[in-house]
Amino acid sequence: MSEPHPVSHVAPLTLWVCPVSNLAGVARHIIDVARVGLPGWRLVVAAPEGPLLDELRRLGCPVVTLNVDQSVPGAVAELRDIVKKLSPAIVHSHLAKADFLATMATVGLPTTLVSTEHHIPEEPLALHSSRAKALSRQAAHHMRIRRFDHLLAVSDSTKRDMLRYWRPTAPITVVKNGVDRPQGTPERAPGLRLLSLTRLDREKNLEMTLRVFAGVLAKQPQATLTIAGTGPQESALRQLADDLGIAHATTFAGFVDARRAMDEHDVLMQPSRADNLSYTLLDAVAAGMGVVASNIGGNPEILPAHALVPLDDDAAMVDAVIEQGLDLTKRPELPESLPTVQGMVNQVVDVYADLGFGDAKLAKNLEQPVSDAIPLVSVVTAYYRNQATLGAQLDALVAQEEASPFEVIIADNEGSARLPRIVAPYRQRLDIRIVPATDRRGQCHARNVGVQEARAKLLALCDADDIVAPTWVAALHDALEAEDALVTGPLQLDRINPEYAWRTYLGVDASTSVPSPVEGLPYEFLGYASFAVGCNLGIRKETFHRLGGMDETMLGGSEDVDFSWRALEAGIPLVVDPDAVVDYRLRTGVSAVFRQRRAYQRSQLKLWNKSVEKGRPVRGMSLRWAVTESAKLPGEYLKCRGLPHESRYAFAARAGAVLGNLEGQVRERVLKR
Repeated sequence: MSEPHPVSHVAPLTLWVCPVSNLAGVARHIIDVARVGLPGWRLVVAAPEGPLLDELRRLGCPVVTLNVDQSVPGAVAELRDIVKKLSPAIVHSHLAKADFLATMATVGLPTTLVSTEHHIPEEPLALHSSRAKALSRQAAHHMRIRRFDHLLAVSDSTKRDMLRYWRPTAPITVVKNGVDRPQGTPERAPGLRLLSLTRLDREKNLEMTLRVFAGVLAKQPQATLTIAGTGPQESALRQLADDLGIAHATTFAGFVDARRAMDEHDVLMQPSRADNLSYTLLDAVAAGMGVVASNIGGNPEILPAHALVPLDDDAAMVDAVIEQGLDLTKRPELPESLPTVQGMVNQVVDVYADLGFGDAKLAKNLEQPVSDAIPLVSVVTAYYRNQATLGAQLDALVAQEEASPFEVIIADNEGSARLPRIVAPYRQRLDIRIVPATDRRGQCHARNVGVQEARAKLLALCDADDIVAPTWVAALHDALEAEDALVTGPLQLDRINPEYAWRTYLGVDASTSVPSPVEGLPYEFLGYASFAVGCNLGIRKETFHRLGGMDETMLGGSEDVDFSWRALEAGIPLVVDPDAVVDYRLRTGVSAVFRQRRAYQRSQLKLWNKSVEKGRPVRGMSLRWAVTESAKLPGEYLKCRGLPHESRYAFAARAGAVLGNLEGQVRERVLKR
């Protein structure tokens, strides 16, 4: 992540550059963003004069006219002049022409470049007349991408094809087109009033639409078809309708109001040859229409399998259209993976935050407690790139039952520009604040900083990627009120983790019966003593400080073991409260579990060496074992290639542990002696 930009009380400006003036899909995306606004940002749009700028003016969004139809040098010079006058923090381009113009116009200027890719076909020839032209355009995209700081893709399939054809050097984030859900369930009735709502050109495959309608009409004579839209193929399509004998039931309507057309029809047909994440499909599904589309691009990210058909299977599409027209239960619903418009906008702002641009004023406000009242418990969690999971943990803290008054302290070890936007909505439900903890790397340092800022006498430590039970705060509070102890509870493993992950964690295979719920309890470590895990730990603040806090040199793991052992050696008992349950999140990816196990073992060796120096009777460590087991790994790796994910995951966990152990052995037993 880049360094945070200087603090300013004026919201930064982002200039969105679009090379089209019409109200097609890209314009819809920009209009939606302008309608809800970019939190913490000023938005200005540069585009050619036309309906897009007219609509943006109506919404009160500042616009700048950009003539993209002049010579390339002229357009570059005009855009460069706009950038110089506005001094945007980010120039955010949309569509290839704007991407290339932005690349050339910003050379030498202090601005960050971002691009959203809306349309890249799975087959390059779909948009280019020859393979040579397609390849040259791919090479040009590869070169211009080197100037961009970040790329957005409107679908998973778009990202896949960008990686496949463009070989980008900039990171790519998928921000799917957002669509708002209707208020209540749309009222619909069965029917076969079919609709095509798209531009009339080759890539939209309207010849198939007409052929399929001929098949539908043969089975259902009451069916009708409206071809809405304009384009270069209109004459040829009218002739094809005549040739197929369906002209009497087909209406070429030209430009129509899309929402009204969807209200007046039953099934949308879109067998396009190139779709990324079509707004037409999104709107049709949201409106309760039947929808049948080709199984290409981002369409499978919108539609279920029964609403998708191959491009060469007219018969399958005929059956699917009739089914969705007459059976309302077969009509698709929007998947939860698709954001609302506000959700889409928030994701764009998150990308900007990752580039180092945050709302400095908001961040400063979030450093203050919500309430002046002194809480009885301070919940402390360290934050470092936990944006995907922190919300679930905060939701769990909101849902605490019968808990004494508590505050939540997020110790930010990342310097995250997006963290304030994640935390801000919770200020209405939690006494929550962010404290900076970026002056030293590591979770231990962040925890120590959070504890230092705690106002309560009792501490409850949790992690930003787990989920505490509704009884967690109350259980830790009651136990700490009763005695000066180190309090922990069970780690539940099977609620938020796949079975292969928790079985690997426990070291049991699929044939071994495990009691339900699957829980991990404090266990004896290195043959010495049990410990409380750092993600589920309660302690009095005075005792935490008396023990010297967490050892900030312990990076990667085992810091909770070290802290627990120091507590036990100081006469602080370990108490396990069955109500202090935490859903413990395991790494589920092959690379992720390898890295985690490797770091754990390296830290374990540091703990072992530290314990030997302190005279603790810890179990010995065998360098011979580490070397022998490491030598086995290449053969094991070759055997597991091509095996299912679960098998490769188990190998990665073992390989990470073995190699981490060997590294730790060398560092602690060889290099330090």
